[in-house]
Amino acid sequence: MNRFSVPDKLLKSLNCFFILLDDELKVKTANSKYLDIASSAFEPEKYFIDYVSEKHREKFTAAFASAQKEEECVTIVTAPIELENDTLTIKWSICSLRNHDNGFEGLELFGVQSKLSPKEIEFEGGNNHDNQKILFERTSQPFFSFDLQGTLIKANDAFADLLSYSVTDLPGTSFLSLANGSDISDLTNFIAKALEGNTLEYKCALQDKTGKKVAVKIINTPQIENGTFVGINAFVKKTTGKTQIEKPFNRDEKRLKLVLARLKKVLDSSLDMICAVDESGKFTYISAASDQILGYRAKELIGKDFHDFVHKEDAESTKKASINIKRGTGTTNFENRFYKKDGSIAHLVWSSRWEENDKRFYSIARDATERKLSEANLKASEEKYRVLFYNHSVPSWIYEADSLVFLEVNDAATQHYGYNRKEFLSMKLTDILAEEEVQKYQSFLQEDSCKQCHKEIWVHKKKNGDLFYAEITSNAIEYLGKKAKLVLSIDRTEQTIAEQDVRKSNERITFLSQATFDAMWDWNVETNEITWNEGISKMFDLSDPSEAQKPDWWSNNLHPEDKERVERKKSYHLENKIPRWEDEYRMKTGNSYKYINDRGYIIFNEQSKPVRMIGAMQDLTERKSHEIMLQKLNNSLEKRATELAESNTELERFAYVASHDLQEPLRMVSSFLQLLEKRYKDKLDNKAHEYINYAVDGAERMKRLILDLLEYSRVNSSKTEVEDVDLNDIVKELQFTYKNFLEETNGTINTNKLPVIKGSKTQILQLFQNLIGNACKYKSTAPPIIDISYEDQQSCYQFAVADNGIGINSKFFHKIFIIFQRLHNRDEYSGTGIGLAICKKIIDKHGGRIWVTSTQGQGSTFYFTLPKSK
Repeated sequence: MNRFSVPDKLLKSLNCFFILLDDELKVKTANSKYLDIASSAFEPEKYFIDYVSEKHREKFTAAFASAQKEEECVTIVTAPIELENDTLTIKWSICSLRNHDNGFEGLELFGVQSKLSPKEIEFEGGNNHDNQKILFERTSQPFFSFDLQGTLIKANDAFADLLSYSVTDLPGTSFLSLANGSDISDLTNFIAKALEGNTLEYKCALQDKTGKKVAVKIINTPQIENGTFVGINAFVKKTTGKTQIEKPFNRDEKRLKLVLARLKKVLDSSLDMICAVDESGKFTYISAASDQILGYRAKELIGKDFHDFVHKEDAESTKKASINIKRGTGTTNFENRFYKKDGSIAHLVWSSRWEENDKRFYSIARDATERKLSEANLKASEEKYRVLFYNHSVPSWIYEADSLVFLEVNDAATQHYGYNRKEFLSMKLTDILAEEEVQKYQSFLQEDSCKQCHKEIWVHKKKNGDLFYAEITSNAIEYLGKKAKLVLSIDRTEQTIAEQDVRKSNERITFLSQATFDAMWDWNVETNEITWNEGISKMFDLSDPSEAQKPDWWSNNLHPEDKERVERKKSYHLENKIPRWEDEYRMKTGNSYKYINDRGYIIFNEQSKPVRMIGAMQDLTERKSHEIMLQKLNNSLEKRATELAESNTELERFAYVASHDLQEPLRMVSSFLQLLEKRYKDKLDNKAHEYINYAVDGAERMKRLILDLLEYSRVNSSKTEVEDVDLNDIVKELQFTYKNFLEETNGTINTNKLPVIKGSKTQILQLFQNLIGNACKYKSTAPPIIDISYEDQQSCYQFAVADNGIGINSKFFHKIFIIFQRLHNRDEYSGTGIGLAICKKIIDKHGGRIWVTSTQGQGSTFYFTLPKSK
């Protein structure tokens, strides 16, 4: 009788692997369920363990050892199997084969393919643990496990029933507490050996809950999780002490029954729902997994119509699938939805085959509800990370590790580097490196090939050619099936330049300490040790520089009149944690003393305790002698400045009084001339009227001249009230003042937003009014255009008032700001020639300067500066 003639048909219809291993654990034969795999995958005379990934071999080795020890022990192992073109995750049930003398002949392996990938197996390791837990709880073989301290972790129903306990009573108790008193010593030794990682078999007596002695045989195997030895798995067999004499059976018949019995255990232990459906669509068999998947017990489903449980939206596709299966087309990975007992929906994945002889559908259904949820969550997670990548404020990209071609780029990178997305994805990483960095990067690639993460500063190039320092953080990833690098690029230009400046500054300090005539010192406050540069020898003419290294050298050479004051001040800074110290004193050198300016900076530790003080001495002796001479000169200059100030005050007072007092007689002259003309109008000839007009006009011009002179004198004589002046308000006021003129001439005054300055509002208004008034007065035939603008400079604002008027000859630039200087006849343009002189005086008083650029016939631009508000 062919060993596999009966079961192979059954196994083939239930999508099971069946592999027979010999006593050396080599593949002896395998069923042909998966013809496209099994015929070439599990080759005879090859060690089965070679198909197992290296990280799972220890688990299989332990399972094989357990199966070899016990004939009826069923061991469940889930692990990836590596084939030539694929990797399958299979759940295996392992049983031993023995001869009539109970000698080990090999192993039988039943396998059901899992839909999870190896990465999902690792990710969902907790689910595998739960699967294994359910299998052990449902097996009739008593099973328990304990940790490295001998404490029970879990036990199945069969073990609890053996000792009359509830399954919830045992976890957390010591295994030795279950041992019979006479066996505790031997059992302790066995546990110690088991905890060393040994696989052991021993007989002992346990006590049940009533105190009754139960004789058992225990097989211990190491429990391995993630490659770590965490405890002991133990299988138990009850013994009677009597020798069982078996009746002789036909070996093949006995083997067949054993195979079928073990197959039933595998089916009942499967987490997949295994079922048979007759031609009318009714369930004729269904495994216990229906309770977990659908909430129905098997007896509730037997005789019920399969289609009654199919979701109405999937009914049509399910019927079509059934027809295809019946026509001889086997179906795998067909998905539909089933109504569960509680009304919720279960997503199922089916593998099914029609057996014509039995008139049955043999099918396996896997619960894909969690997978569907995981897929939805994964999709949402991928979308979240995709959005995060594209919208991240830090420039990021992904490039292929071998070709350096960009595979993906976010918006921040395209904006920062100046390329659009299409341009970026058509380039390589080396295209954005500065030219001098390309060769360096080629060398770097050879060193970086094995690095998972890298962080370094590189010089990058934007599309417009600008270079900047980029801090690059890259991580090795797999993207679109390619080895790639995910990169973050942060612009560190300012920071890098600052660090370079610090290094240069440190170098300069080092060179300076060698080149300067100053004596630079470094005092360790805690040890009282002090070091000097070469300047100390030059400053004090020391033949032996080591003299200055002595702790008391500085104190001993202080001038007696300065010593107490200087040391007290230094101590005060140290005690009150004032970091900057400076003092002037006299130090002895030979038989005389030098004036010294000494500055130091105190460094404190984290506890605010002074630990170090660094400073420099400067020889002030020569400067002191110059200061005495300068003091005498300053005294002389101050006296002269006082005299000049008094003289200027008198002149300004004279100009004010003179201009004010001259207005009265002018008013009289003008008034009487006008009265003369009015009273004797009919008696005077044309010549007399002409003379009167000349006289009145001269008086008016004299009055205008006096008023302008008065205004000019007021710039310096009046007390200026300094306030915030909004130049935008000034320009608006002047636009209103010249509104009629601008409307008559179609002129415009253009300006952008101007700053707020500190100054005299009245004088600033007069300044802008004079400049705008000149632009209006000296206009050309075209409509006048006046542009007011400014530049924000380091310490001041530079303003410009530009016009399109008649312009000024460059040879007169130096004259226009001098009082009473006119460039045109009075018949052509009115005025006294004081306006621009007043502008200059106002600018001078505000601490600025004024100048002009012009081209005749094209217009003029008056520039002036005003200090910023402090």
